[in-house]
Amino acid sequence: MTKGRGERLRLAREAAEHTLRSVEEEFKRQDLSLSFSQVRRYETDDTIRIKPSTLAALAKLYHTTVEYLNTGSRTGKESFSSMPTRYIVTDNKGRAQILIVPHKAAAGYRQHLTDSEYLGNLDTMSLPGFDKGDFRAFEISGTSMTPTFEPGDLVVCEHIERPEDIIDGHPYVLVTTEGICIKRVTNMVEKKGYLLIESDNPAYKPDIIMPNEVLEMWKYRKKVTE
Repeated sequence: MTKGRGERLRLAREAAEHTLRSVEEEFKRQDLSLSFSQVRRYETDDTIRIKPSTLAALAKLYHTTVEYLNTGSRTGKESFSSMPTRYIVTDNKGRAQILIVPHKAAAGYRQHLTDSEYLGNLDTMSLPGFDKGDFRAFEISGTSMTPTFEPGDLVVCEHIERPEDIIDGHPYVLVTTEGICIKRVTNMVEKKGYLLIESDNPAYKPDIIMPNEVLEMWKYRKKVTE
């Protein structure tokens, strides 16, 4: 079922861990006016007009884009630092659960990055030391990173927001407009405007990817299969 603007606003707020009251307080801190009751009306009535400046402030607060809030559209033209906040699953004690993205679900995952209904149907796992944060476990396909990672390996990764967070040469799972892959990444954005991606398998040549092609980037933390 297609979500309306109000539903996207609510989901983005909850994903950013804001309550109606905390949104009001954040606006006050910025000398802006928006009551918690008005936020609630925005989330329940798609016909209410929202001032462009207010919608832009909400998008910034929720770490997303005005385009996404208005239309639900994800074109891949945004920097991955401004894409909608990820869907985070927790158990009944508030501990983070790791969503598992199998290879066969890769295409669907890219199309439903903020769809709580779709993501909620994916399997989850928990690991010691991974109970606070934003994590995914991706199944490796292909041989570009052998012998470090083999097809079928499951890698647990933590989300990063900005190119500045990249540790050059470290493995990252990149969710892009074209697919999902794991590569060693070097941040060349400031100097040359792109990310350098390299494989461990010498049969694969280095390549480049533009930041606006990246929908999500996940820092490799642990391999849970051998």
